[in-house]
Order: sequence, then structure tokens, then C-alpha cells
Amino acid sequence: MSYVLQATFSRGQIDGDLHVRSDLELFRAGLAVCRNFITLKRGGVRRRGGTRFMGEVRDSASGAWLIPFEFGSGQNYMLEFGDRYFRVYTNGGRVAGVEVETPYPVDVLPALKYVQSIDTLFLVGGGVRPHRLLRRGETDWAIEPMTFEDGPFLKVNTSGTYLTPAATGNPVPVMTGNTVPSGVASSTSGSENSYIPFSNKEGSYLRASSGSAGFVAYQFPEPVVIDAYILQASVKASEDMPIDWTIEGSNDGENWVVLDARAGEGDWGMGERRAYEFFNAVAYLHYRFNFQRGGGTDAEQAAIARIYYHQSGKTQTPFTLTASAPDGINGGEGFRPGDVGRHLRLQGSDSLWRWATIESVLSPTEIKIRLYRQALLDTDNITSFRLGAWSETTGWPTSIAWHRDRLAFAGTDEEPQTVWETESGDYASFRVHDTVEAADGISVGINAAQVNRIHWMVEKDDLLLGTSKAIRTLAKERADDTYGPDNVRQHLETNFGANDIPPVVVGPSAIYFGRYGTEIREIAYDLNSNGLQSRSLTDVHADLFAGGLAGATYEQYPSSIIWGWARDGGVRGFTYEREQQVYGCHAHGFGGDVVCARAVPGTLDSTSDEVWLLVRRHIDGRDRLYIELMQPPFAGGDIADAWHLDCAVRYEGEPANTISGLDYLEGENVVLYADGFDYADRVENGEASLPNGLKSRKILIGKNVAAVGVTLPWPANAKDGSSMGRKMRASDTYLAVRDTGTLRVGAHVYGAPAADPSCFDELIEIEDGEDISRAPLRTRAIHALVDGEWHSGGQLVFGASGGRPCTVLAVNINIEGEP
Repeated sequence: MSYVLQATFSRGQIDGDLHVRSDLELFRAGLAVCRNFITLKRGGVRRRGGTRFMGEVRDSASGAWLIPFEFGSGQNYMLEFGDRYFRVYTNGGRVAGVEVETPYPVDVLPALKYVQSIDTLFLVGGGVRPHRLLRRGETDWAIEPMTFEDGPFLKVNTSGTYLTPAATGNPVPVMTGNTVPSGVASSTSGSENSYIPFSNKEGSYLRASSGSAGFVAYQFPEPVVIDAYILQASVKASEDMPIDWTIEGSNDGENWVVLDARAGEGDWGMGERRAYEFFNAVAYLHYRFNFQRGGGTDAEQAAIARIYYHQSGKTQTPFTLTASAPDGINGGEGFRPGDVGRHLRLQGSDSLWRWATIESVLSPTEIKIRLYRQALLDTDNITSFRLGAWSETTGWPTSIAWHRDRLAFAGTDEEPQTVWETESGDYASFRVHDTVEAADGISVGINAAQVNRIHWMVEKDDLLLGTSKAIRTLAKERADDTYGPDNVRQHLETNFGANDIPPVVVGPSAIYFGRYGTEIREIAYDLNSNGLQSRSLTDVHADLFAGGLAGATYEQYPSSIIWGWARDGGVRGFTYEREQQVYGCHAHGFGGDVVCARAVPGTLDSTSDEVWLLVRRHIDGRDRLYIELMQPPFAGGDIADAWHLDCAVRYEGEPANTISGLDYLEGENVVLYADGFDYADRVENGEASLPNGLKSRKILIGKNVAAVGVTLPWPANAKDGSSMGRKMRASDTYLAVRDTGTLRVGAHVYGAPAADPSCFDELIEIEDGEDISRAPLRTRAIHALVDGEWHSGGQLVFGASGGRPCTVLAVNINIEGEP
């Protein structure tokens, strides 16, 4: 005879292969079965909370998906995505009147990845171009395609194909006189040669002023939006460019608006060109280059060779771009209908790069474009160009993450191993200047012997990239310099790959899921190796993950649990607290198949995160897909407030006997939990009742949940050696509990299925002097005489069902072995 004290269950349910490994330290913290109990960070197990019924999805037959929206300040939402729509829920229920059309068919919803910034959610995946979802107000929601500037692009075309533009993007025609062919050119000097800056006369220039100030102007026939310009200096060394100037617009020629201002633009070389951009969305009839300090450093005889204006791409009339051949374009097929909206990067005769969008495809060698950034100087053949990396033709990115104030994307059909990052601080632009700057957009291809699509990205100190064969990072090449396109490297961290489930970031660690979804892995910095190391967290829980996980979410408060839903519809909980070495697994059943789970922070007056579930239940002869909100486990207070029933609703009000509005549970056996006691009934015509006319002001109605724990087969002491294989039984037992209203205990036969706790002995009963109208709560060590048979193996089974709470902190089992 020996008493075995188990003071912690922090490892939860361990693999069956380890049930005889009493030599392992984890044996003293493990259970053979842990179902519908959660392992607590401090060592005990607590009955999980039930679920609150929030509503049925719009179309249960077609399915749905959950995506969290964290607005902050306690205003957090859960979005029900279905077949090309989304609806909005909060803790209080569905936000009435909000149903927004989306481009996502229901079958692509599990593939969506997303990140958020305040009131905007950015989404990628599903074969759909990136979109952003916006909350403008409580009932004002929208979703729209993301628009990008200047990329990203494929590599420079080297096929020998060239492109010929039919126009330049400059709305000023090639002038041959001050009013020919259209518009009016003028200057300070009033010269008949005022048109020269807008002409193509080789080597010509306009002496715009004999002093330090003046202007060169052009009047359009109709108002035009100008947003960029290129200036060219004279080829004569004696003619100096202005140093300070403004670009101004007017619609009457008298009242001018400054659109761009430059100062100190000196040291011009002969014939040098400089490009400038500014923001302008207003169309003006008159534009003038108005210089305040001209003529170089001596402020004499200011001269200008050329001014090339650029009409904003949004207001341009698209013009034709003709390819000399289809070679090098879409694998030799030429332009395709799916290229509409695709970007192009074009290098003009001045060696500057512009970008364009394809507005229409006329043939495999002919498209119409809008040109952005700067106008071309001429219509000469363009021999250097880059096709856009994203389109209906090449595919759209499938992963997204934040990284160093950039929005990072990865994984198209054309380039599954490439990462693109926006400009720093500008999440819509991939611009790379002709002289590369640290803030420019980034494009990095992952070097690997095999093609492995990037499944996910997550921001840590570096950008973690998950592929099926490896975990890699993007980081600085030179630690002391700014991260940017000329200071980036990719590095292999581990060859333990990942599947498509996005990882969970917990403190310094990233928790991800193995290639087949059959294990949970941790990647974190290791001091000994001075690098990132990956290790399996669930080797000792392999039974629970053998079927594979389909997805996961993380509840940070209060219990630090990763909730993973399995392919078989069950749920696996994993309590993770790295600092305290707590890694506990527990299995859960919700009376139906869980197809999605998502967590968001709770409201400001809450002390726990919210875990939302999509549960497919067979109700009244058909499958229904319900949105349910997991309730916090009972942790003290009034026992009547406990919520341990699933798919439940609560009535509060005047004393009532019959509860209506239960059509969503029609024909189901339910528990009515009132004043701490359980009453069974069946829902008929949407109603359920307490027995014998009993009434209560607070009634919880829902599906019963059985929580079961089974201890491991502890070996008993034997005088003549090991007790393995000998008959043992559990008899005298003590269980330490806290705030517990129900606990059933019995002996367990080694290797047999865990029994329903309703079959065990009830340990908590009303004692003398207690109020018989209210169930009691116990916090103490409870004594149980277990009638264990000799072949039981000395295992104890404990559990709870109904509406009352149960927390077990430790067990002390008297195990007897045969002589």
C-alpha cells in the first residue's frame, strides 16, 4: 500500500506509448485522459467553459468562416464570411443591418491570410487580388481592392522584344511656335521663341530672363491635371539654369496656386535632366515655371532647354503600346486578357524608369496603358521593361505580414518563393528609385534547391517565412545599417517545415504547425547556438494530433491556450507558458464538428479573451452551422453564474418555468441549469421547462458537456522489485478542489475507454446546515473511497457534467498492489 500524490496536471493528456514511463519527469504531471478539462498554468485542471449560441450562419449548407477584427479600446468584432459576403458580430450579438458583398467564394475562405492596422484589415489569398476591409463606423463597413503603385515587378525582360509607345504621357504637344499646334506658350521675355522649352529642337534653349526672376508658361486648350515634370539644362555652359522656383497652376491666368516649390537646385551640368514629382489632383488651364533665383550663382541670363510635363495617370487617355513580338511576355504567349490592371515598368531614352497600368489588351502584342510617375521624352522604342509580378495571369500573393513599417507579401503562382515589401511607411507603393534609397520597396527571392511556396510570414525581430520544407528569415545583411533593398538577406533557420496554418506568436516564440499538421513546434532564440531553434512541443501528445489539425487560434488571457481544431471536427487545447515550462494538451468535444475557431481580445470590462467557434450540429434532421462564443471557465463567485453548457442561452428576468425561443435546439435533449441545479428536458416547439412548475429568475439552457480526467497507472511499491504487470487497485483517495460544485470519482480499468462521469460516485452533496435551495461550492480536500477492482491498474477517473463548475488541483491516491 502506498499513497501517490500528484500535485500538478500541467502536461495534460500524454501519449499512450508513455503510460508506462513512470521514470519520466512528465509522468508526474500527466494524465491518461484529459477531456473537456483545461490544464491551468499553475498545475490544476479546470472544467472548460461552455459556449453561448450567437446565431446560425446565413447558409449552413454552403458553409462559412470566421475572421477576427480587432479595432481596439474594447471594440472587437468577429466577421462571418460566407459565399461572397461577410456579416459582423460583437459580444452582444450580430450587428444588425451589416452584410457586405465580397469577392470570395466560400471554398477559398480557409486560404485567406490577413493583417490589421487600426480600422483596416488587409486580406490576401484565395486566388483573389489583395483587398482591404474597412470599418468606418459601427454599422458602416466596406471591402475594396487594394491599389498599388509602381510594382512589384518581375525581372527585366531579356528576350530582345521591344515596346513602342504611341504617346508619351506629356499633354503638351511638340510645339513649333508659341501657338502651334495648340495651346499658348509664353515667357518673361515675351519672346517669339517662348515655345522652345516645349519643342524638340536639338540643342535649342530659351533665355527666359536676363535677370534673376522670370517664368515660362503654357496654357492648355482645356484644363489638365499635372503632377510631375522634367527639366533639362542648356548644352551651353554659359547659360545657367534657375536655382529656386515654383510650379504654379491657374484657371484664369491671374490667380496662381503653388503646386511645387524647389530651392537650392544648383550645379547643373550641360544638358542635364532632373525629374520632380508633386501631388496634385486639380485640373488647371495654365501652368507656369516661375523662378525666383535664376541664372545660376551669378543670377544672370537664366536659360531653360526643356520642360516635360506629366499628366496624372488617372486622368490620362490610355494610349497604345505595341510589342515587337510576343517573346518574353507571358512565356511567349504575349499579352493576355488577365493582364488588364497589371503593372509595367518602362525605361525611357533618358534611362529613367516609369511605371504604367495595362488598361486593355487589344492583341498578344498590343495593349493600352496609362503612364505614371513621369512622361516619356519621346516615342522611341523601349528596350528595357519589366512586367508586373501580380495579375490574373501570374497570380496574386497568398501571404501577408507587417515587417519594419512595411507591408510584406509573398507567394504567387509565378513566383511562389518571392517576398515583396512596400516602401517604408507607404503600404501601397513598391517604388525603387533610379538611385536606390533605404526606404524603397524590396523584392527578395528565396534561394532553395526545391520550389517550396511560402505558406506564411510572421514578424518577429526578423521576418519569419514558413515553407513546407524549412523556416527561413529575412533580415539585415549589415546590422548597423538601415534595412532596405540594398541591405537584406534571407537565411535558412531550420529544415523542420510548416503547413499552411498561420503561426501564433507568444512572447519571444513563434508557435507553428508541422508540415502535416500532426505536431506543434516552437521556434525561438537559443542562447547556446546563438540562433533560432525549432523543437516539437507535442511529441509526448502524439495521439491527440495523429489525425492532423486544420487550423488554430490563440487565447492569451487568462489561460494562454492554443486552440486547434482537428480534421475530425474535435478540438485540441494546448496550454503554453514557456517561462514556467507549462506545455499541457487537452481534448475537447462540443457535440458537433468544429470547423473554425478564432480569438479576439475581450471587452474593456472583461478579464478574458473571446474564443469564437463555428460548430456544425445535426439539429431537427438537418445540419446547421452555428456561431458560438466560448465562455470563461468559472473562477469564483455565484455558482448560479457558471456557464458550462454548450450551444446555450441564458434567461434572466421575472421568475419563469418555461423558456421559449429555443428553435435552434429543436428536438434536442438539454439541461436547464437554475440556482446551481441541473434539470433535464427535451426541446419541443422551441420550448423547454423546469419540472414540477419550478421557477427561477436565471436559467441557462444548453447541451450537456462531460469533462473527464484519468490518472496514469502509477506503479505501486513492491517488496520484491517492480510492480509492472501485477494487479493493482486504487482505494482511499483525496482530491484537492477549488470553487467546485460537482465532482464524480471512480476507479478506472487500464486501457479501457474513459467513462461518462455521470456513472461515478458524486462527492459533493449538501451538508447539514446548508441552504438546500442552492448547490454548494467546495474549496478543500475531498475524501473518496474508491471501489477499485484488483485488475483496474490503480487508475482514478474523475469528472463533471451538468451546469456546475469543477477545478481539481491535486490528487492523493492510495494504490494497493498484490502481494
